[in-house]
Amino acid sequence: MGKILVAVATHCDDVELNAGGTVAKWAAQGGKVHIVMVTNNCAGEFIPEGRDESAKRRILAQEATAIRRREQEAAAALIGASVRYLDYSQRHYWDGRQQVTAGFEHEAPPPPGVAGRPQLITSYQKPEHFQGVGKLLVLLKPDVVLTHGVLDVDPEHHAVCSLMWLAFRECRADLKGVALRFWTPGSSCMWGVMEPNYDYFEDISDYFDSKLALCRCHASQMIKMRLEMVEMRARHYGAQMGVRYAEPFNTAKNWDR
Repeated sequence: MGKILVAVATHCDDVELNAGGTVAKWAAQGGKVHIVMVTNNCAGEFIPEGRDESAKRRILAQEATAIRRREQEAAAALIGASVRYLDYSQRHYWDGRQQVTAGFEHEAPPPPGVAGRPQLITSYQKPEHFQGVGKLLVLLKPDVVLTHGVLDVDPEHHAVCSLMWLAFRECRADLKGVALRFWTPGSSCMWGVMEPNYDYFEDISDYFDSKLALCRCHASQMIKMRLEMVEMRARHYGAQMGVRYAEPFNTAKNWDR
């Protein structure tokens, strides 16, 4: 394996659900892992500490961000990874009475109490944003970059995928030779995904328990069904390469005119 892997994720738990075995394997074999967390993670439902999924509820944006960030740091610590936060605002948040949709305008304000940049959903349309992501990647000097793929139904995942395409285009000279791989959609496509002829499979058989441990760090949102999905898919893709567990990726192909 190479020296440095960068995983760029929209939400806390995206890396662990979709590429947890790969990042755990990379770190265990002596590589460095950087996680770039794009949103402020101010939305979603939260499971109480007693793990009663039926009691899950929404909480204020500022509290949500603090909990999600704490869980992401705990997951990163398990493999010695670093986490960098871009803090783009999510399109939804809870204001104490109802779920608020921020809209799609570029300058939509962040939720009250949450320091945030412009809303993620349209950020990739502005050069300063994809240029900034490109500069960060160049600074981190990765051998491999992992991120969301285009088949995911979550619009914020799509936005991050677009940010990455444009960042690589913008900094193609400095990122030449860096492998850009897209993981398979995760729990936003809970009931199944279309398979776009994955061209790279990582054998995570010896690191599947580590993947589960990483996922469980996100206790406030890790429902039982998500963990079942993780195992089902890892077995499915493992069977395709003749191993017990695997994670699939699509590799971007560079083509210069």
